[in-house]
This record gives sequence, structure tokens and C-alpha cells, in this order.
Amino acid sequence: MSRPRSRRQERKEETRQELLASAIRLFADQGFHNTSMQQIAAASGYTTGAIYWHFRDKDDLFLAAFESFAITRVGEVEEAMATGETLPERAGRTADRWMARQAADPRFLVVALEFVAHAWRNQALRPAVATRAAAVRLATQRIIEREARAAELVLPMPAYELATVMRELGVGLALAKLVDPDAFPDTLYGDFVETFFHMLLRDSARAPLQREPREPDDQEAPPSTPSREQHSD
Repeated sequence: MSRPRSRRQERKEETRQELLASAIRLFADQGFHNTSMQQIAAASGYTTGAIYWHFRDKDDLFLAAFESFAITRVGEVEEAMATGETLPERAGRTADRWMARQAADPRFLVVALEFVAHAWRNQALRPAVATRAAAVRLATQRIIEREARAAELVLPMPAYELATVMRELGVGLALAKLVDPDAFPDTLYGDFVETFFHMLLRDSARAPLQREPREPDDQEAPPSTPSREQHSD
């Protein structure tokens, strides 16, 4: 059993989160490279020494913000998929929530785009950025695998590849909205994801499930039952 955090520990975490929030706001307003650690500390109401107590440099600060962002997104995906509607409806709602969040506050997406370019020029940063960027894809993969087992779905391709397409499609659509908010409806991503899972359920019902062969036992085999294809005719 873990011990409850002390007030000092809680205050330390509060300070850290305040610094992260100020950093993202300044990065979005004036650019990652145009923002200094001193400006971030001042905007948060802390000294420069306080910010260096929590973070080594601007790269470390942004990676911490990216990690916090990814953890929050994973929690939101799990929450949206946990209610008792159909799989297509839950998946579509999850996609809608992503687009609604980006429409309401696109700042982190703007900063992340700039930082990805920064990491592309600084090879040493790439593994850390890639690890954090993969968090939501991996969570989506686990959800797809769990839902496929529960519904006995036959996936048309590996769950990780499906998760990658779903996730990166959402990021791409959100980026397109940054420069042309009226290019397509906000519901497009959710409509597509919901339609995809409706088609997946339909096609899976038509195809025989791939099961591992079992060794015959000593009992008489039960009479054969109609296949899924016979049921559907």
C-alpha cells in the first residue's frame, strides 16, 4: 500500500504543473525557440532557479509536457471506450472527443508540431519524442485487441497497424483544421471511425472465425452446426 503524499510533495507537483502550463502557453504564443526559461519562470511567478530545479532545459521541459499530454489522452481514450454502447458508437465518440479537444484548445498540437521539427534536426531527441508519441497508439492497440477478443472479430490487419492509422489520421485531420477550420465537418473523423467499425463487424460476421484446431477426445463428436455463412443466407 502506497503512502499518501505529503503537502510538500503535492506542492512540488503543483509547481511543476504550473511551469508546464506556462511553458506550453508561451511556446504556442511566441514559438519554442523564441521562449526562454527565464520567461517561463516569470510567467509562472517563480524564479529561474525554481524552473531549473524541475527541468534541465527547454527540451526536458517540453518532453515532460508531452508525456503529461500523452497520459491524459490515454485516459480519455479508455474513458470514452468504457461505456456500454456498441463498439462503432464508442469508437466514433472517442474520435469526436479528440477533434473537439483540438478545436477548443489547439495550442499543444501547434507546439508539438514545432518540437517534432526541432527533434528531427536533433537526432538525440528523437527516441524520447517517439516513445511519447507512441503512447496513444499503443493504448489504442490494446483497446482494439480487447474489443476484438470480446466480439470475436477477425481483424483485417494487425491491431498495431490499425491503431497507427486511426491515431495518425486523427492527428492529420486536426492539423488540417489549424489552417482551414471550415475544410470539413468536425464530425468527419468520428463518422469515419464509426463507419469503419460497422464494416468490420459486418465483414467479420460473414467470415468464419479462425480458431486453433483441437485434438479430438474419446467422446462421440456432436452433430455439425450451420456455419456463419449458412446463417447469413
